[in-house]
Amino acid sequence: MTDPNAALYAALAKAQGQMQNPVKNREVTVKSDRGTYKFSYATLDSILDGIRKPLSDNGLSLTQTLERTPEGIVMCLRLCHSAGGMISTCMPLDQAKVVKMQEMGSIITFARRYQVSSFFGLAAEEDDDANAADGNKVEAVKDKAPQKQKAPGAREEFVRLKTAIQEAPDAISVAEILLKEKEALKLVQTASAAGYDALMAEKDKRIAEFNS
Repeated sequence: MTDPNAALYAALAKAQGQMQNPVKNREVTVKSDRGTYKFSYATLDSILDGIRKPLSDNGLSLTQTLERTPEGIVMCLRLCHSAGGMISTCMPLDQAKVVKMQEMGSIITFARRYQVSSFFGLAAEEDDDANAADGNKVEAVKDKAPQKQKAPGAREEFVRLKTAIQEAPDAISVAEILLKEKEALKLVQTASAAGYDALMAEKDKRIAEFNS
C-alpha cells in the first residue's frame, strides 16, 4: 500500500537540505532566583524567515494553531504538501502561572519557536528564555546586528542542481528547474565552464530519457 505522505517526506527531505540553523539574533539579560545571566536565541521571525522559501520551493506549507483538548490548550503544527499529504504534532502549553494576557503571549511565542525548531531539526537556542512564564525579570533585551549567512558556493550549487535534475519526475520539471535557478546556474558557469557543461549534459540526458 502506497504511503499517502510519501511525496511529503521526499519534499521535506529536500527542504531540510536547503535550511540552515538560524542566526541567534537576540541577546537577553535575565534576573532570576539563579542569579543574573545572559543568553542568545533566534527569534520566531528569524526562524520563519529561514524556512519559508525552502518550504515553498518544495510545495510545503506550515500552520500553527491553538486548540483546546480535554487535557488543556495545545499548540498544533501541521505540515502540508501540495500533493495532499499532511503530518502534524501538538505541544501542550503550561498555563499554570499565567496571570496576564502578555504572559500567555510569551508562552505562545515560546512554544511556536521551540516547536518549529524541533520539528525541522534546527538549533535556535542557547538557553531557556520563557522568562515571563517563569516569573523572571528581564533586565535588558538587545537585538543583535543581522549577520549574513554564508551563501552556498558554486560547488554546493552544482551538486544541488545536478541532484534536482536527476530527481526531476518529467521533462517539464527539468525545464522549470533551469528557469527557476538562473542565478545558481550563472554562479556555476562563472566558477567553472566544465561544471556548467556537465549540468547541461545531465539536463540533455534526462530529457532524452523522458522522450525515449
